[in-house]
Amino acid sequence: MKTDELVRKKYILFADECFGLFTSKIAASLLRYRGDDCVAVIDGAQAGKTVEQVLGYGGAIPIVSNVAEALASGPEVLIIGKGLHSAELPGGWKKHLLEAMRNGLHIINSIHYRLASDPELARCARDNKITIWETKEPPDLPLNKARVLELDTFIVHTCGSDSNIGKKTAALEIFLEAKRRGIRCGFAATGQSGMLISGHGIAIDGVPGDFMGGAVEYSVLQAARGNEWVMVEGQGSLNHIGASGCALAILHGALPHALVFCHRLGLERSKVWNTKLIPIPELIRLNEELTVFERPAKTVAVSINSAGFSDEDFERERRALQESTGLPVIDPCRQGAGQLVDALLDYRRQIEQKATAEQRG
Repeated sequence: MKTDELVRKKYILFADECFGLFTSKIAASLLRYRGDDCVAVIDGAQAGKTVEQVLGYGGAIPIVSNVAEALASGPEVLIIGKGLHSAELPGGWKKHLLEAMRNGLHIINSIHYRLASDPELARCARDNKITIWETKEPPDLPLNKARVLELDTFIVHTCGSDSNIGKKTAALEIFLEAKRRGIRCGFAATGQSGMLISGHGIAIDGVPGDFMGGAVEYSVLQAARGNEWVMVEGQGSLNHIGASGCALAILHGALPHALVFCHRLGLERSKVWNTKLIPIPELIRLNEELTVFERPAKTVAVSINSAGFSDEDFERERRALQESTGLPVIDPCRQGAGQLVDALLDYRRQIEQKATAEQRG
């Protein structure tokens, strides 16, 4: 079965022992944007709850202990809803994957470990005519040729202060708001959850270093077809000691006109590596300074993730960040993405006016 067919099927999300807003990023993203196709979430630690009770959105989708409990709802695919900072298969996962395949469910794998490399899983897939989509397996890609500079498309990139803070969410919310306004907008996915939501793109963290820029270029060129704007999903951050290479490759492969800087409100240390964040204005300048001279990018707004903040605390922290950066600061999930799109429209007009003035000499 083709991958673009798999993403349109009813699915189970597998997030055993880890389902949550920040502990299973892929699951949380899919439930926000493709929740209608989900029939159940597998997490033995929270079985009996609903998705709404855990995430604060998602409705009455049940959380169950195993595949058997979800089969009555007619799923066709099991999606691993947790990315790992590891290249190994966790010990307790195999039994769930075997159970899914024996019951005819195709598998979308979101982790670096290639399921097809395990003899038992590979044999089960063959015996049951199961497709395993290894989302981290990169397609054949060229080197970056800066072909993005030839496009007339306005390119926006969501960079940020850490991994798993809302870069993809900001890009998707801006993408959806732009389309609501009649702007022809494409979405360039650079990670597996973005691929599963949009149906195309690449997982840049599975691409060999020499080809990372070309992989981003490929995704942007795909998304630009017939569109005025392209929203480029960010990954990692320049100050992330494990994913700085991905962040820089996206910055140089996408060659954006504009940046939207993303931050989780209240975050002071990186979540995985526990390194102290440098001040947000400095991180913003760092991203701008590392854009290339052929197309220097400007940060036009800050998108924040304020999950867990009261309205009063949110507004106080938002205002403080706005004062320190001099930029509009918006939570697109709490406030909508309208002001982010407004800032991007204003900046695009500035670019066009400058280009017109330069042509006139």
